[in-house]
Amino acid sequence: MVLADGLTNFVLYVGGLFASLRNGRLRFTDVTDGVSQVLQVAWRPVVIVGMPVGMVFALNFDSLLGTIGLRAFASAGLVPSLVREAGPLISAVVATATAGAAFCSDIGARVVRDEIAAHQVMAVDPRVRIYWPRILGAMIGVPILSVFGTMAGLIGGWLLIVLLRNGSAGLYLAGFEGIIRPVDMGVLLMKSILYGLVVGMSATYFGSHAQGGPAGVAAATRRSIIASFAAIVVVGFVINSFFYAL
Repeated sequence: MVLADGLTNFVLYVGGLFASLRNGRLRFTDVTDGVSQVLQVAWRPVVIVGMPVGMVFALNFDSLLGTIGLRAFASAGLVPSLVREAGPLISAVVATATAGAAFCSDIGARVVRDEIAAHQVMAVDPRVRIYWPRILGAMIGVPILSVFGTMAGLIGGWLLIVLLRNGSAGLYLAGFEGIIRPVDMGVLLMKSILYGLVVGMSATYFGSHAQGGPAGVAAATRRSIIASFAAIVVVGFVINSFFYAL
């Protein structure tokens, strides 16, 4: 029952968000500020996480293919796994834990201090002025982070295969050719945009429903992160099923 009520409230919230665009006008500077906030807080963690993840993936593929005498083709498994799955997933998870948490706590603090109510009293729609810039900022910022995460993973894989395990740099780079297809880049972009939408929607929804002072803001931020993680997994599964499994 609680879950059904929560889903109903979220659907109504999303409907109100899109309805607000009919009467309000987004400011370009607000959106760029949202993108800037996402990139500032998340690009370093994405690189820091992406590189060791790439090394772990490379170690697994290098060891697995080495058992059947195909160790030179480790990059043939590493590259698509990073581009299709790990790169967007790393960026989304890091963005949720950094930018999403920051957005949710900021909006929640505004709610408990009645700043959102003050905006409404002054006939300023907070959904257009505060919520949408953060949602669009996440939708633009997460794809950019995906590029950072994917490149960091590929560099980490190169370090392990070429430097630490004396693999061939030429064969590693040759693994890129013929493996990555245009559809893979399209999937990376689509996943990243949808992941950003999930992060932004979850952060603004739970932040706008925060109540009970600082403890309530903290609880709303925690729920936002958990809901984002769950939705990211579902979205990734659906996209993979559509483009690859089917």
